[in-house]
Amino acid sequence: METPTLKQAATNDQTGWRTEEYHGRQMHVCAESRVPENAALAGHGLQWSFTVRITGIGAGATDDKGPSATSDPGLFYSTQAVAEDMGFLRGRELIEGTGEVA
Repeated sequence: METPTLKQAATNDQTGWRTEEYHGRQMHVCAESRVPENAALAGHGLQWSFTVRITGIGAGATDDKGPSATSDPGLFYSTQAVAEDMGFLRGRELIEGTGEVA
């Protein structure tokens, strides 16, 4: 089985979106902070969610013709980096056909 290659694609001009290329497609992920739902949780109090969009090479994050997904509203991530990583993981699932399309 061929090992998939993941490489950083050129940054697009959409503020807040990170883009990576995977299997000839582009994954665009935007992590957004949200209002803390549980003030009793330890830590800095920030909670993050993500949106991921799959497009062809060269299309921007605003192209909404391809599959997309958002993080589960019942879950949150403690940092922007974790939310982005989970968004790219979800994007790979969408490209590989192992995840449901939203």
